[in-house]
Amino acid sequence: MGDAIFHRDGDLFVPSEFAGSPWYRGYVHGGPPAGLLARCIEQHVGDPAYQLVRLTVDLFRAVPSVPLRATVETVRGGRRVMGVQASLWAGEQEVTRASAQLLRRSDEPGLQPPVRVPEGPEGLPVTQGFARVREDGAVEHSPRSLPGFHATIEVAWATAPNAPHPAAWIRIPMPFIEGEPTSPATQAAALSDFGNAIAGRFTLEGQAGGSYINSDVTLYMDRDPVDEWVCLEVPYRQEIGGVGHVESIWYDRDGRYGRGVQTRLANSHRDE
Repeated sequence: MGDAIFHRDGDLFVPSEFAGSPWYRGYVHGGPPAGLLARCIEQHVGDPAYQLVRLTVDLFRAVPSVPLRATVETVRGGRRVMGVQASLWAGEQEVTRASAQLLRRSDEPGLQPPVRVPEGPEGLPVTQGFARVREDGAVEHSPRSLPGFHATIEVAWATAPNAPHPAAWIRIPMPFIEGEPTSPATQAAALSDFGNAIAGRFTLEGQAGGSYINSDVTLYMDRDPVDEWVCLEVPYRQEIGGVGHVESIWYDRDGRYGRGVQTRLANSHRDE
């Protein structure tokens, strides 16, 4: 088998080592299940005239690195608006669930206010994962980081990681599912979990740092990204009493195309 995030085994999706979690061995990162659910929803709808405009993924338990089965159902069908629900199963246990809204594309005139796209990705240093690039160009990886999806992605920082509004270009440098082209919506959904990771690189004035996990992710997309490189900028995060949320703005080379929101939970008691 070649390098890919998932491999197919009949109706099952088998996570590879490149899908792994940064927190626990034997589990997958939150991004690959989100991307897999987006892919299965698109396959279920089967009509490119519909745009995936909103995807909410509930990460209510760690997803084990075992063959996963997907179930998808249309909960609201229509000529212009469609609602779809999908789940991933490890054996008989539901491990992740998503709800999606799809809208029919049209040739109606649009409005896209002018925005400044963050610098890059061309001309920026590219690392595997969120490694730190020192001023002398040397790359520093966290000695405690486990291998997995977070270390597989390619990252080009558009700002200093500790900037007030950190932003990074990200792409998946291999097929998401072996033998299949990766759709723009699948790629964006798989990368949507990283708003939380980028938010962890800065601290608000007067706020202590700390480790946070996210229990969900919602991605809004006005259009598909134009290619495999997408940029996440995190302008806002807040935590009160150990819970909070992160907002991220999404860009591609043509401008801003979406927004993400994630809820956060303090993770000071996780197992190492």
